[in-house]
Amino acid sequence: MKVCIVLNGTVNNYKLTKEIIERENYDYIIGADGGCNHLNNMGILPNYVIGDLDSIDEQLVKHYEAHDIIFKKFPTHKDQTDSEICVHLAKSLDATQIDFIGALGGRMDHALANIGFMYHVYEMGVEPRILTSEEEIFIVHNDKKTIKGKKGDTISIVALKKDALGVTLEKLEYPLDKARVTYLSPLGISNVMLEDECTITVEDGYLLVIRNLNI
Repeated sequence: MKVCIVLNGTVNNYKLTKEIIERENYDYIIGADGGCNHLNNMGILPNYVIGDLDSIDEQLVKHYEAHDIIFKKFPTHKDQTDSEICVHLAKSLDATQIDFIGALGGRMDHALANIGFMYHVYEMGVEPRILTSEEEIFIVHNDKKTIKGKKGDTISIVALKKDALGVTLEKLEYPLDKARVTYLSPLGISNVMLEDECTITVEDGYLLVIRNLNI
């Protein structure tokens, strides 16, 4: 089950972002408060609207009500962020993959929290990604993953939580062979795909992988 959560961060290119959403063919789309303004700018209706509705245009609320969109309203002062509430809803819908759009840009604290939150989503047994029109961000944990893209795409890796051990990078300009990547080290920044796919292996640990698109 694939779920898309649209947050109130920056969306740089509505045309490309709409193409991503349509291509992924999500089972459910959840608009987190002001993220609904992004969806509206792309002409996309969400299945659910989450939040205190303080950032969403009032006319848009009326438009959604006319289309029987499901609202789940929460108070402004709450113990969880909109991202967390959206993820709990996605879990209740049996999501196995959650993609976040509008998770970056804007306030730095929100962007860092959303990136860090990916680890907690992964620990819930759900595959998280952050998608923009320029990049794809995901986690590789104790696994070998083939990444499809385009020759020239930039790949960066950052160890999460602790050092990542046994890291092997193949079909990249700067390969690694069973290397240790220390926690938050810049060692893996700005590698380059030599072909239309590459391979990342992690024997022990978590790697945050950022693929910057060559567009």
